[in-house]
Parts: sequence; structure tokens; C-alpha cells
Amino acid sequence: MTDCRYILWDWNGTLLDDTVAGVNTLNRMLRERGRPEMTMEFYRDNFAFPVRPFYEKLGLVVDDAEWDDIAVKYHDIYHEEPKRLNPEALVALELVRARGVRQSIISALRQDLLDRDTAAFGVRDYLEYTYGGDNLDGRSKLDRAKELLAVLGTVPSRAITLIGDSLHDREVADALGVGCVLCAQGTHARWRLEKAAPTGETLVEAVRIALGL
Repeated sequence: MTDCRYILWDWNGTLLDDTVAGVNTLNRMLRERGRPEMTMEFYRDNFAFPVRPFYEKLGLVVDDAEWDDIAVKYHDIYHEEPKRLNPEALVALELVRARGVRQSIISALRQDLLDRDTAAFGVRDYLEYTYGGDNLDGRSKLDRAKELLAVLGTVPSRAITLIGDSLHDREVADALGVGCVLCAQGTHARWRLEKAAPTGETLVEAVRIALGL
């Protein structure tokens, strides 16, 4: 991917190290419903977007009305859980910037929450745009990604690479016609990712793959 001129970053699970927070949140919800907790291994082997089928597999969703409550409940608990930047996030962002490559975030996280978190974790100065969703449901970010590409305008799709931590990131990249590199530090186990796209064990390794270093 030596012609990479633009990086589209995923946020949750990629730049933001919040997988433990996600597992803890869901396990608390499972406990409150008298259901057995899951392991980190189960989560990373099964979690997927959109998230509702995964929640249903855990026994957390019954009908549409309950789904709305589940989504709000998840974010209320998740907000209380400690989170951190990926330990390599700032190094990776700086590596991209030092190569003269522009970068933005495309995320399924609701826009106001994405704006809050990216500001709180001090990454905004590296980013041209931060594009989030309009809901709490963990649905696809494809529509927002298309809007972002339209804003980028003159950057050819072949020169854009999406870096994420999930199979959905590969699906979004394919739909956009851009490259994809995945990082195995987030929500998905490496064995799932490397079947779909070039995969780095760490964030810096993923960046080096994307930039052809």
C-alpha cells in the first residue's frame, strides 16, 4: 500500500483501547439479568457489527422496544468504565503525520460522544475530520463513511486506507473501494481478521503495513 495518502481510522477498539470496558459493561448487564458472564476470548471470537445479533446471542434482547432500552443502558454503564488510548495510538498518529499523510476518524459511535472522547483523549490535532453516527445502536458506519469520502473529494480511493479492528471495517472499506489494514489489539481475535485483510499485531505494525514501510 505504498501509494497511501489518507488514513481513515476506526475509533473504538482501534485508537481507543476500550475492549475490556465493553466486556465489563456487557457482563454487568448479563449479571443483572441472571445470565452467565462471558470471557474475553468468547467476546473476541464472536463480537460483530451490527451488534444486535451478538446481543441476542447473549440473551440480552427480546423485542424492538427492549432493544432501545438495551442500547441506552449499555452506554450508561460503558461511560462509567475506565478506558484509555491504545498505548501506541499517539505514536501511530504521529508516524502517519510525519509521512505527510492526512488522517480522519470514521466511527459508528454517536457524533457527540465521538467529539467528547476524541477531545478528552487529546487526538483531535492529528485529525482532519471526525465522523460519527447519529444513534446508540452500533449500526453500520458505511453511510457516514460515504459522506466523508465525498468531503475528501480529490483524494482517489486507491490512495485511502481504513485501519480498524473488526470485520466490519473490512466490509466498509470494500464498499468504499479503499484499502484496509486491521489491528489485532481490539474487539476481534487475530484469527478472524487475518482471513479478511492484512493484519498487524499492534497499531504501529498496522500503520507500517498501510504506509508500505
